[in-house]
Amino acid sequence: MTKLPGSWHTGTVVGVAGDKLTTTCREGEQHTHTMSEDVVVTCDGKACKAADLKTGTPVQVTTHRDNAKVATAVDSGQHIRMSVKMA
Repeated sequence: MTKLPGSWHTGTVVGVAGDKLTTTCREGEQHTHTMSEDVVVTCDGKACKAADLKTGTPVQVTTHRDNAKVATAVDSGQHIRMSVKMA
């Protein structure tokens, strides 16, 4: 079965605790996502683990198409540009 991505948004890492990722968006709001069991995490374009995400690092979070609170991919690094949420 092919997974279709949901929407995505950018932000800055506030913290990671277990399977929870908390970010702050450009508008200053905090968002907490549950990372899926098969979440794909990259740091500066290379595969990494959620525990490698550092506070203050820019991220792009892709959410599950059926549940915007579940992160299916997290891309982090200085190459991420802060933007508004896309559908």
